[in-house]
Amino acid sequence: MISKLEMDTIDEKIIKMLSANARESFATIGKSVDLSAPAVGKRVKQLEDKGFILGYSLRLNHEKLGVNVKAYINLKIHQSSTLRTAYNQIKYLDEVQRCDRITGEDSLCILAYFKSNKELVILLERISQYGVPNTSIILES
Repeated sequence: MISKLEMDTIDEKIIKMLSANARESFATIGKSVDLSAPAVGKRVKQLEDKGFILGYSLRLNHEKLGVNVKAYINLKIHQSSTLRTAYNQIKYLDEVQRCDRITGEDSLCILAYFKSNKELVILLERISQYGVPNTSIILES
């Protein structure tokens, strides 16, 4: 396992800047940490290779994309034998942003986005074959 000790303060600054803006140029980062753009690129590549950086993501304005309903859905699976199947089916549904296996009475915690309540109802009906859903609509993020 890679420890934090394999990173120095420059690596930490690079990660902090990339966390704020994953598209930040290596030249801009380099100015901040007193390195050339190629040297920053090399460090970023090493951080990726060592598993400190797993990937990059895109942040969207969901409201502009028509998302009006966001919900957490905890799912209590009927039978433990269906847990793996449910997890593998649900996590790939278009509306699902996250699907986590969790401890406790519920087996899955699902974060999903919808254009309408009707779409939420359709998803709930679809996943009810696996277990009992308990839904919480997100009011503010």
